[in-house]
Amino acid sequence: MNEGFGDRDLSRIPGRTPDLSPQQREIRRNLEAIGPEIAAYYLDGIKILHSTDLETAASLLAHIAREIDGGLRDILSNDQTKANIQNQLTEVVLVKLGNYSELKDRKGHIASILAALGIDDTVILLSTDDPRVNFAIRWINVSTQFHKFAHRHGAWKTPRVREEFEVLWYEFEGILSNLVGSFLDLLNRLDRISAYKEPTREIRSTLPNLLGSEERRAYFFRKLEFPTWLEPLKEDGWFDPDRNPMPQESQDQPGYYYSSRWHALEYVVKISTHPECPVDTLVDIVNAITDESRERIDNGRTDLDTVKIIGTLPIDRIEPQHITFMAAALKSIQKYGLMDQEIGQTILPKLLEGGKRELTLALLTIMLEVEFVDGRIQSIIDEHWLEDALKRHGQIIANLCGVEAAQIALTQIRALAAEDSSVFHFIHRVESDLSRLSRADYAELVVSFTNSIIQSAEPASITETIQSLLREPYVIIRRIAVTAITDHYSDLKHLFWGWESNPLDEIGLEPEVSQLIQANSHTFNEDEMERILQWIESTQY
Repeated sequence: MNEGFGDRDLSRIPGRTPDLSPQQREIRRNLEAIGPEIAAYYLDGIKILHSTDLETAASLLAHIAREIDGGLRDILSNDQTKANIQNQLTEVVLVKLGNYSELKDRKGHIASILAALGIDDTVILLSTDDPRVNFAIRWINVSTQFHKFAHRHGAWKTPRVREEFEVLWYEFEGILSNLVGSFLDLLNRLDRISAYKEPTREIRSTLPNLLGSEERRAYFFRKLEFPTWLEPLKEDGWFDPDRNPMPQESQDQPGYYYSSRWHALEYVVKISTHPECPVDTLVDIVNAITDESRERIDNGRTDLDTVKIIGTLPIDRIEPQHITFMAAALKSIQKYGLMDQEIGQTILPKLLEGGKRELTLALLTIMLEVEFVDGRIQSIIDEHWLEDALKRHGQIIANLCGVEAAQIALTQIRALAAEDSSVFHFIHRVESDLSRLSRADYAELVVSFTNSIIQSAEPASITETIQSLLREPYVIIRRIAVTAITDHYSDLKHLFWGWESNPLDEIGLEPEVSQLIQANSHTFNEDEMERILQWIESTQY
């Protein structure tokens, strides 16, 4: 790469070699290991930087910086990889990297930088967790400015002075220091370490220093895949609850907090499904995090990772404190939406399949919990995932937990009715078949779930319960009771015919009473038909 110098020998620029700083000496030494020509360009650049008698110093420095930058990109990348990456550089990716209008015509340059850093899949650019991404952005933003200084900006204008490029040169030196010095060496070293099946004592001793920055921790634990590291890392304290990152306040949005990743715990999630993963160690890690005696750190990412690990444990190793932890996680203002999905699609079915009745009831209590926010019902678990879980597993819940599951739902219904009974007014008719509901809101969902449980119960086991529900002060509870009689009419019809007053006069019960009569009229004897007619004739509505 020549960039306009022709055969000119920059080493002949007058002036003695200036004293180099420790950083500059390291850069020069490492560049010499890569190629003497690049090192020579760098040394001449420093000469120009300290020269006081060159009127085009800014332009000369920019040309030298381009030579060094291009040479490194040529050495550290290959054409095939660059071509593959260049095809992935969509507008979305380029916006992630900087100013789109400035970068859209420099895709080849950008691709070579990404290839040099081993970023061969631009999907990774959509996250800043990989330290190479942040470094790539720095490198791109600096090197794509060189051309502005390298070429003439107008033959009639005064040449740019050295000071105009000086700041950019020092930024480039920072890039070089990392690129040819500690950065790539350290990443390569971390690559080699993570490839060991087990860590040596020496590696365990040096790991805290090697992983002193979040970027390096993210890189290392993403690379690490062996479950044999789990126990040593646990012994060294990498999974201690105190390492759980505290929520950080956003600098751009004061008052808004975000959850940082606990990279070591993400490794645990990754290997928790490995057949050779030591279960006892997993349990110890989870139990320490969910220990109720510890002060909770409200980190939504950690909460989700912890629940994912719990979901991989053998069923006999899941404990009540794990369920209590999920309650806190669901109520957290830092909660991630995937938490609801994980609990509904992984934890609940695991408890049901394992026959863990008490734990299932405890989790169900949490899943059905609600609160009023600005006068509106808000379930602590997303309604979509609640509906999905109850529809998928409602019958198994009924089989395992029986009427006790309905009692949990009835508790929530009573609380809602006491707060605002109008939330149930829109329910045209109580439905016992959850599959018939479509995008139901919480009130309709919990009522139908209650009836589906009662519908699955043995009639003899619910007679007293239904009789009690008929005396409840809340209309929605009595509607549930009437629907239950309809579903178990042959066994519970005595509760209907034993009605002391006219059921058709009961305000709000008309849909369910009418359904009961319509569904079972073919079984009525003459006395019962006569009584129905009397009710109809005497009804006040």
